[in-house]
Amino acid sequence: NLARMEPTILPPDGVYAGRCETPIGHFRAAISLGSRPTVAGAGRSLEAFLLDYPGDSIYGSAVRLEWLHRLRPEARFDSLDALVEQMHRDVAEVRRLVPE
Repeated sequence: NLARMEPTILPPDGVYAGRCETPIGHFRAAISLGSRPTVAGAGRSLEAFLLDYPGDSIYGSAVRLEWLHRLRPEARFDSLDALVEQMHRDVAEVRRLVPE
């Protein structure tokens, strides 16, 4: 989960393909912005899944997101399994759209 610096202009809620600049390098990212309706999220959340990330902790570090492609609008899924399946498809689409 990411905290946003204010003021920040954000795109409409949904899932995006992009890049994330971190203290240890640049990574392709599946970015989710919205209210997380499947898990009854409270308020809007900004999350970035970094593809091929080595797992080093960057909690508390500043990162920069680059939004490249809108994959789909935010959606509510009937189960967590269905959400996870869609997330796998989203990650595959990020790999296809965003060069390493």
